[in-house]
Amino acid sequence: MVQLSKNNFNMKTLIFVIFSFIAFNVTAQNVLLTEYPNNDTIIPKKGPNLKKFYFVYIGYEAFADNFSDNSANIRNRASGRTSFGFKFKRKITNFWALGYDINMSSSTFSIKQNSQKTFPSVVIHKKERLMIGGLGVQIFTRFNFDRRGNTIGKYLDIGGYINWNYTSQHFTKDFTNPADSSNALTIKTTESQLNYFENYEYGVKASLGSNHFAISATYRISDLIKSKYVIYPELPKLSIGIYLALF
Repeated sequence: MVQLSKNNFNMKTLIFVIFSFIAFNVTAQNVLLTEYPNNDTIIPKKGPNLKKFYFVYIGYEAFADNFSDNSANIRNRASGRTSFGFKFKRKITNFWALGYDINMSSSTFSIKQNSQKTFPSVVIHKKERLMIGGLGVQIFTRFNFDRRGNTIGKYLDIGGYINWNYTSQHFTKDFTNPADSSNALTIKTTESQLNYFENYEYGVKASLGSNHFAISATYRISDLIKSKYVIYPELPKLSIGIYLALF
């Protein structure tokens, strides 16, 4: 009888341990599934080739000659637009996306100093340049060319832009003779908020790129010089350059 009771006690203890172990594992599994879902079950929506993607970029475009007799005489190699912006795109299909671009830009026009100079005056300086600071918005559509994973890939952007030219400045630099009444060897002047520039401009833009790099071209449709200043030549409208996406 004693042996039987001992066997029963051992059997009951074994059954209790087994059921306790099973219950503990089931409970632990339920907590895991409820409180800590596997990240692999969450479908990502943000990325270079996913539903949404945004990044910042920097770019530079050099102004090209307008090939017009009514174009300001500028030094093309020293004239250009530097920009810094935020770009967002929304994927519509595997090969098509829409997006917008918010940016700041600084456009510099270095004026040639020669006998043909008429803008902004006929006065010859050692150095002279115009600067326009702008805040802009661009709406664009993107076409992708290749099959790719979660990367930007090869693409073509085409869109239109509008800029608010919030500031403008005219800089000159001259060297003088010590005997001059100015008592200075170097004279620098700065004029701000120039009346002959328009406050807004608009145009079209295109970019051909691959991943982080792109070749870009911008054509300004509107004039920069106000219409009442008919004696002033127009500044170049076409600029071509590159930009780098930072992501």
